[in-house]
Amino acid sequence: MKTKLDYKKIIKKIILCILTGALTVCAFPKLNLFFLAWVAFVPMIFAVVKTGFKSSFFYCFLSGLIFNVLGLYWFVTMLYFNVGSYLQVIISSGALWIYLALYWGVWGLCLNFLASKNIVKSVLGSNILIAFFASCVWVLLEYIRTYALTGCPLLLIGYSQVEFTGIVQIAEFTGVYGVSFLVVFCNLCFYFWISAKKESLKQRASLYLCAALVVIGGFSIFGVIRVDKFRFFSDKEFTVAAVQPNIEQYKKMDLCYKDNILSTLKEYALEISKIKADLVVWPETVLPDSVCEGKESLCESAKTLSDTAGGFNILSSIYKDKNNKSFNAVLAFENGDYKKAVHKKNHLVVFGEFVPFRTLLSKIFGVLNEIGDLTKGEDAEVFSNGQLRIGATICSENLFPDTSRKFALSGAKVLTNHTNDAWFFDTAAPYQHFIMNVFRAIENRKTIIVSANSGISGIIEASGIVVKKTLSSKGVLVTGKFLQNDFKTFYTRYGDLFVGLCVATLLGLALLRLRDKIRKSPMT
Repeated sequence: MKTKLDYKKIIKKIILCILTGALTVCAFPKLNLFFLAWVAFVPMIFAVVKTGFKSSFFYCFLSGLIFNVLGLYWFVTMLYFNVGSYLQVIISSGALWIYLALYWGVWGLCLNFLASKNIVKSVLGSNILIAFFASCVWVLLEYIRTYALTGCPLLLIGYSQVEFTGIVQIAEFTGVYGVSFLVVFCNLCFYFWISAKKESLKQRASLYLCAALVVIGGFSIFGVIRVDKFRFFSDKEFTVAAVQPNIEQYKKMDLCYKDNILSTLKEYALEISKIKADLVVWPETVLPDSVCEGKESLCESAKTLSDTAGGFNILSSIYKDKNNKSFNAVLAFENGDYKKAVHKKNHLVVFGEFVPFRTLLSKIFGVLNEIGDLTKGEDAEVFSNGQLRIGATICSENLFPDTSRKFALSGAKVLTNHTNDAWFFDTAAPYQHFIMNVFRAIENRKTIIVSANSGISGIIEASGIVVKKTLSSKGVLVTGKFLQNDFKTFYTRYGDLFVGLCVATLLGLALLRLRDKIRKSPMT
C-alpha cells in the first residue's frame, strides 16, 4: 500500500509540473494570456517544496522541458526547412530544449535548498525573503542563459508581460530581468498564501497575498506614470516607411529570382516616394546581391531603391570588406547617395550564420558543409543625415539588450530592427521575436521601427506602446509618424546593474549564513 501511495504522489507532482509548463507557455504569443504567468509556477512549487534535492531538480526540469517544447516548437519547422532530415531536427531541437530546461532544474534545486534547509529563515526569519532570494536566483540564471554558449534568451519570463504595459515600464531601470523578478516573486507569494491557508495560518496568509498585490499594484501605477511621460517625448516629428515585402525564403536563396525580387522592391520604393518619408527602413538582407567595400558600382541596386524612394534609407545586405570577409550588415543611403556608414552584425546566429566546431560537426551533419561562415562585427555605428540619428539592429541582435544600449550610448535617437523571419513561416516565432523590440524601446526610451521581410513589422513608441503592427506572412508597407530623442535612461547608462545587485544579494545571504554557522558551532 505504501508503494502505491508513493506512486500516486509522484504522478500528482508530475501532473502539477506539466500544468506549470503549459500555463506558462499560454502567457506568451500567440495566445498572450500574460496574467497566467503570475500564478503558473504555483503548481510546480508545490511539487518542489518539501521534497528531495534530486526530485526538486527533476520536477522543475520537467516543467522547463514542457515549457520549451511547447514554446519553441517552431524549431522543428524551421530546421526541417533547412536540413530536410527529421532525425537531425529531433537531435538538434531536443538538445536545445533539454539545455534550456536545465536552467529550470537548477532553480528547483536552489528553491528547495532555500526552503527545506531554512537557510533564509535561520538568518532573517521570513518566507517573503525566501521568495525574494529565489527570485534573485531566477534572474541570475536568465542572465547566464542570455549570454552563455552564444546566448539563447528566448522566452525569458519577463517577456510574457509585453501586453501588461504598466508592469513592463520597470525595464527602464532593470531591463527585462526586473519584470522576471516580479513575476517569480509573486508566484512564490501566492504559493505561501495558499500553503498558509491550508495550515489555518490566516494572519500569515494575508501577509503573502498583500505582498503580491502590493507589488503588482504598485509597479502598475508607477508604470502608468512612466508611460504618460514618454508617450510624446520629443521635439520634432518625422515620417517613416517600413517595408515588409514578404519574399519567400526559397527565392531569397536562389539568384534566379534576383530580378523578380528587385522588381518587387522597386514597386515599394515607388509607393514610398508618394508619401515623402523622412526615413525608409528595409528588412534584413533585402538586397539579393552583395555590397563590396570600395566598389561602389556594386551598390547600384541599393542606390536605385534609395533614389526612387527618397529620404534617408537604411538597407541591409551581405557586405564584403577588402579582405573578402563577409558580414551581415546594414548600410545608409540618402536619395541614392551612399553615406559610407556600415553596421556589421555583432551577434551571429549559431548554425545559421556560423558553425562552431565545424571540423567535427560537419562530419556528423553533412548539411553544415553548405552553411558559409559570416564574420562577427564589433561596431556600434550610428547612421546620421544631420537630422536623424539611427541605431540599427539586425535580426537577433534585438535579443541582446546590450546591443541596443550601445547604440543609445553612441548617440542614437531612434532604433530600427531589420529582420527576415520568413525562416519561421506563420508560427509563434515572429511574434516572440517582435516583442523583444518593445523591451528594447522601454529600456532605452527610444522609438523602434521594425522592418521584417515576412512580419512582424511595426512602430513602437519610447513608452513601449505599439502604435503600428502587421500580420505575419503578408506583403505590406507600414507608414506613420515617429519621434526621436536623446534621453539616456538609467538602463542605458548603467546596463544590467540590477542583475549585479541580485548577485550581491545572494552573496550577502551566503555570508550571513556562514556567520550564523560559525556562531552556532561549538568552541574547540
